Amino acid sequence: MQANDCSNKVGTRFISSHLSKFIVSALFLCLTFLSNDGNSQNFTLGDLQNLALPMQGSKISTSSAKSPNVDPRKVNATANAKSSSDSLKAKATGSVVSAADSASAAYKKKIFGINMFNNPNITFESSLNIPTPKNYILGAGDELVIDINGYSEEHYTLPITPEGYVKIAKVGNVFVSGISIEEAKKRIIDRLSKIYVGLRPYGGAPANTTATISLGSIKTIRVSVLGDVVAPGTYSISSLSRVMNALYLSGGPNENGTFREIRVIRDRKLIAQLDLYDLLTTGNLRQNVGLHDQDIIQVGSYKSRVEIIGEVKKPAVFETLPSESLEKIINEYANGFTPMAYKSVLKVQRITEKDSKLIDLSNDLLSSFYPKAGDVITVEKVLMNRIENAVTLEGAVFRPGKFSINDSPTLTKLIKRADSFREDAFLGRISIVRLRDDLTKENISVNYNDILSGKSPDIALHREDIVTVYSVVELMEKYTVRIQGEINLKEDAPLTSAIEKGSTAVSETPGENPNNESPIGTFPFLHNMTVEDLVEKAGGLKESAATGRIEVIRRKKNIGKDDPSQITSTIGERFNFAINSNLSIDPSASKFILEPFDEVFVRSSPNYEKQQFISIEGQVTFPGVYGLERKNERISEVITRAGGLNAQAYPKGATLVRKFKISKQEADRKSEQMSELSDNTTEASVKVKSVKEETSESIGIDLVKALEQPNSSADMLLQDGDIIKIPKEPQTVRMQGEVLYPTSTRYVESLPFKHYISEAGGFTELSSRKRSYIIYANGSVDRTRKFLGLINIYPKVQPGSEIVVPSLNIRQGASQQALQTIQTLTMGLTSVATLFALIRTFK
Repeated sequence: MQANDCSNKVGTRFISSHLSKFIVSALFLCLTFLSNDGNSQNFTLGDLQNLALPMQGSKISTSSAKSPNVDPRKVNATANAKSSSDSLKAKATGSVVSAADSASAAYKKKIFGINMFNNPNITFESSLNIPTPKNYILGAGDELVIDINGYSEEHYTLPITPEGYVKIAKVGNVFVSGISIEEAKKRIIDRLSKIYVGLRPYGGAPANTTATISLGSIKTIRVSVLGDVVAPGTYSISSLSRVMNALYLSGGPNENGTFREIRVIRDRKLIAQLDLYDLLTTGNLRQNVGLHDQDIIQVGSYKSRVEIIGEVKKPAVFETLPSESLEKIINEYANGFTPMAYKSVLKVQRITEKDSKLIDLSNDLLSSFYPKAGDVITVEKVLMNRIENAVTLEGAVFRPGKFSINDSPTLTKLIKRADSFREDAFLGRISIVRLRDDLTKENISVNYNDILSGKSPDIALHREDIVTVYSVVELMEKYTVRIQGEINLKEDAPLTSAIEKGSTAVSETPGENPNNESPIGTFPFLHNMTVEDLVEKAGGLKESAATGRIEVIRRKKNIGKDDPSQITSTIGERFNFAINSNLSIDPSASKFILEPFDEVFVRSSPNYEKQQFISIEGQVTFPGVYGLERKNERISEVITRAGGLNAQAYPKGATLVRKFKISKQEADRKSEQMSELSDNTTEASVKVKSVKEETSESIGIDLVKALEQPNSSADMLLQDGDIIKIPKEPQTVRMQGEVLYPTSTRYVESLPFKHYISEAGGFTELSSRKRSYIIYANGSVDRTRKFLGLINIYPKVQPGSEIVVPSLNIRQGASQQALQTIQTLTMGLTSVATLFALIRTFK
């Protein structure tokens, strides 16, 4: 029984303990819900009469009671305070927010005054280094400092006890709690004067002792901030704090909180109501009262907000009172219009029961217009691209631009304002483009000479007219002349940028041209310009120029002859003449005057040639570079000039390396032909190399015959850039391609082609034997031939030869493998038949 009783007691304690925890948790959740729900914070005074707040720390304080100067918002680390952070703080810490949070953050950012509590450069912390206010109410936790000076000297530091007394030695307890510090001074001095006689006048003598009473340490009070604030709760703050200090600690009103009606409740009575717009607009806060212990600051929800966007100095979302007109809101809260504002009509978008509507509000109605909740007022810009009294003048005047028609209402006055015409102005036709009443444009042509002479009246200008004065030079075709050929065209000379119809050549840069194309210079036409003048502008003549044969091609100009019967086949006139080579002005100079669009050609002298060079390398007596004396100089002649061959020379291996240069179009055509050849070849594989515009190739020459028979077909003519290479006698033969072991071997005279194939291990299964060939030391090539279509006749091997065996293609390789298989089967069947015949014979 005792055991059962004991277990019942333990169970009862366990249940009651958990039940109490559950009740406490439920109360905590209710309080949290009340602190976070914006609709539950609109308490009335009647509701607050039944609200009992805990006297001790039922909510976690955001500051320490021992350190009232510590910022409570930095100390607070509870989950409740963190969860009440708005979306702006979430963005600042880099957390991911939803689209709704982003929209809420953007809206909150526009609320007028919201940054006052989020700006780290603004603080409302109370200062303790101030004189003690005379109306300061003393209480438990305060400390009084008493200094007695004069005839008597004494110092007291007296804390106020929880019962409200200060204990003074030799005087006793003095009750000071709940009274102002001034009243406390009177009480204490009255009690001290009984033991310090000098504190009061005595016997007609003045007091010779003074007593100074001040605050030492001050008490900490607890204040509750409720409603629509960022972090509602109970805060421990200095007793010198005011309403703004507590609001700052709580983060200020949130996106739903009011700035206009912040209430301070003490002992269930409303003692102050703050309007933060006073602080934001005037810098004063009349109701920023001092706080007492257990005071309540209630921040309700806003009642009406309007948004002003556009051309005001401080566009924002403003909280309005019913008595505030739009004029007051713009002038006092939005700081007035900007200079760019269009004030005549403001756009007001208002929310109705079903949708929204637009109101055009005249500027003279601002003082009598009282906006409603949700209104969006837009102040637009004035039209900067449209001037109400301006005309535009452009063209051949000294000062084109926009001008006021107030000062220049006529065309003649406008021209004077622009400092008159330029020298090239065409006065016979001035164009005026005018906007008509139906918003279409019309053109008005004016002869200014007639206005000057009085034949025509002056033209009155209208708003937005565009007056254009044309230039004579611009109305004329741009006359040019061109020159090309053997001219020393300057680097900065104007060049033809593209191929023009009828031109013969185009050069991108002056000077040397790799394609032997003549540089072309295009120059402005000048009257009385001669060919010598044009040559001088182009940079002078080259050394190769043939001054005795200058050719000019002139356009055919049948001006005024529009009769079709007079059309001929002539398209130009040609002139040939000589000019003075030194371009001096003397009797030998040409008198040929150029006309617009003339084409001048300076030909090259037929006997002019630049030096040409060839090189001889290898086994000659004097190898090196040699200049050609004649256009028809041959190999044997240059070898003789080089001292002939030395004892180590192998003339059969001599090669000629020649540079070939073709145009890009020809290179592309050859590449296409080689690709088609490769695609059409089925019997053997063909390797196609890319065709380049400039290449060097080795030509197999017969130097032995060229030296033995000069001027023969073997004794080739030389060209500029040729290289003759004469090697030493080689001693090897190289085998490559489809052989089992590509290698090089010693040359043995009179041994056949197949001997060297055997040295390389023989042919492979993919060898195309009938297409084998030899590259000789001089670069010439000899191929394998067929005798009667059955027997391969291989070429002769010489020292330094390179034997190449190409490979079969896939189809040919498969056919060869099938043939070998058939041959193997045939030989096997023949062997079996022979064996059976022998067996029968023995039987």
